[in-house]
Amino acid sequence: MLAAQPNTRLEPSKQAAWIPRPRRYLAALFAMLMSATIFEGYDITIFHLATPEIAKSFHLADPSIGLMASIVRFGGMLSFFVVILADRYGRKPIISVTVLCYTMLTLFTALSRGIGSFTIFQSSAQIFLAAEFGVAVTMISEEFPDARRGRAIAALHMVAFLGVTAAALTYAIMAESSWGWRGMYLLGLAPLVMVAFLRRGLRETARFNALERARAASGQTRPGFLTSIRNCLRPLAGPYRSRLLVVAGLWNSIGLIGGPTITYFSLYARRDHHWKSHQVAAAIILAYAMGTLGSMLSGFLMDRLGRKFTTCFFYLMSGVAMYVLFTSDTYGTILVSEVITMFAYQAARTATSALSTELFPTAIRATGYSLCVQVIGQVCWMLSPVVIGMLSGPLGGLGNAASLFSAGPLAGVVLVVWFVPETRGKTLEELSPNIAEAPPVTTD
Repeated sequence: MLAAQPNTRLEPSKQAAWIPRPRRYLAALFAMLMSATIFEGYDITIFHLATPEIAKSFHLADPSIGLMASIVRFGGMLSFFVVILADRYGRKPIISVTVLCYTMLTLFTALSRGIGSFTIFQSSAQIFLAAEFGVAVTMISEEFPDARRGRAIAALHMVAFLGVTAAALTYAIMAESSWGWRGMYLLGLAPLVMVAFLRRGLRETARFNALERARAASGQTRPGFLTSIRNCLRPLAGPYRSRLLVVAGLWNSIGLIGGPTITYFSLYARRDHHWKSHQVAAAIILAYAMGTLGSMLSGFLMDRLGRKFTTCFFYLMSGVAMYVLFTSDTYGTILVSEVITMFAYQAARTATSALSTELFPTAIRATGYSLCVQVIGQVCWMLSPVVIGMLSGPLGGLGNAASLFSAGPLAGVVLVVWFVPETRGKTLEELSPNIAEAPPVTTD
């Protein structure tokens, strides 16, 4: 098989010494970072559930709904310009800033007066929400031992269910009240402020500190801000170019599941199949509960059977389930298909997230992760809702248009089989050595 493998390393004397963290701190670190995933789950679920109410408030048709969803998702792509700062200033200061900015923009979203202000505020909020999650995954990957890295990343994804449950329960109450979808955004403000306070005990990652010591010992200085911006695309031209493109391809393939399902399921169920708001809320809770189990199973399989098998298995399952979801008419079939789709989708995201942090060195890990996951890898997620909205009329319905995108994960399976190296049981330094000069890329 083909795999992009950087083939030169720093001499042992030049490797940055990494000192593992004690178990007690790792537990505290996870507790402080899990809020990033919880709020991601809460925010995505609000949009997932409240799409019919938002569309009604602003008098939106399917093409307009798709365009709004795509613009909001574009904000997540812009998070790259926040995440790259974590490779210059460190992980801790950046993740501290993101939660404060996201809190303010969530408040503005709840107070928006029209579709224009709603879209701008929500898209801006996604910049810092996505950046917070990207830096959190980077910190978990760098701090946890190699043997538990896959399960730790999976566990970070799993706690999103807490945010999903909170949003679904809130929706069941708020959907029929005078507060509506605005109340759901307002209720998230108090926990956000509390998280910002509790994260004061967060430390910089040991690997980033080790890299800083190595830089100081060699007389290197941090690049200036403008230099960092100019160099943000260097991975595309360096030894990790092929890895970045492959991982971005994986995220695009699975994004063709997430984009349509998260954007349109609630509208598809309520408008096209006449579900009640409490039925949609119950379906989302059940689906994300199973998605949590999917993340847990994904972490277990990654550490036992390997990343390649786990990724391919859940990619295929998500594609089949999504096709059945958007081509079914009965309540039971739609419910079961939604649950299986979310189970496999969350498991696939967990496996892909692990690969995304393992295949880049410490010096560019946050940059590489954000570039391939949150920028290049989000193109299909961003564009699929607007394309589906445009095709729903000509193809005779929302379901017919959305079901076409269920073939996306097949491309991801091909990429995994032919181009992704197995990372199970290997240290980050073995997989992605820090190098002073860009080594050539070879294939094996």
